[in-house]
Amino acid sequence: MDLKRKEYLKEYYKKNKDRIKKYYDDNREHKIKKVKERADNNKEKISEYQKKYTEKNKECKKIYNENYRKENKEKIKEYKEVYYEENIEKIKEYQRSYRSNRLLSDNLFKLSKNIRTLIVKSFKENGYKKTSKTFNIVGCSFEEFKLYLESKFEPWMNWDNYGLYNGEFNNGWDIDHIIPTISANSEEEIFKLNHYDNLQPLCSKVNRYIKKDIIDDTKCLFCDENLINRKYCNDRCKKNYYYKIKTEINENKKI
Repeated sequence: MDLKRKEYLKEYYKKNKDRIKKYYDDNREHKIKKVKERADNNKEKISEYQKKYTEKNKECKKIYNENYRKENKEKIKEYKEVYYEENIEKIKEYQRSYRSNRLLSDNLFKLSKNIRTLIVKSFKENGYKKTSKTFNIVGCSFEEFKLYLESKFEPWMNWDNYGLYNGEFNNGWDIDHIIPTISANSEEEIFKLNHYDNLQPLCSKVNRYIKKDIIDDTKCLFCDENLINRKYCNDRCKKNYYYKIKTEINENKKI
């Protein structure tokens, strides 16, 4: 559309604003039906256009999203809280289904879950033997592991509030991976990331709510895409972000 026609349409709209609004209000249902029909009949074409448009305007979109988040922080936060409360069962069902399917298709995910289960089980049973898998994975005896975790305790932490969670800060704590296992690309890396020196006691609220997918920010930590109730666009972005963090930590260790 050339500049001259744009200016003409702009002026036309200004002069006929009320008449145009009335027309759209009177024909709202018909317009919605037409738009839906057009969308259904041109799915591939629309999808292709949206991809090209997003790619072409990536920087502009990024700036717009950033400004919108800054200007509407409270509004976005309120929306997310309401959305989560209203859809909590749906979200939990999706997470259960996702984990079940992932266990069947992703061997690294399955290995990571099995190791986590072994570590949690060792605290329920109050120990593990030096000949056990858990000892080989964690890299120290159960008593040494407990002492190591205690050395990282915050003042409010103790063994009585291990594993507790009520949605509040400083009520309970979990054993957290400093570099998350999602960053692993092999079984060898999974085992390394479950060594005791990559584990720490962390507030359950931070671990389960803030450190995971439901956070105050609304953009993917890896690619800056605008999101709702999630930290990452998908597992690829999540994995890439953790790989980036892991690389930075390893580089700092060298220094």
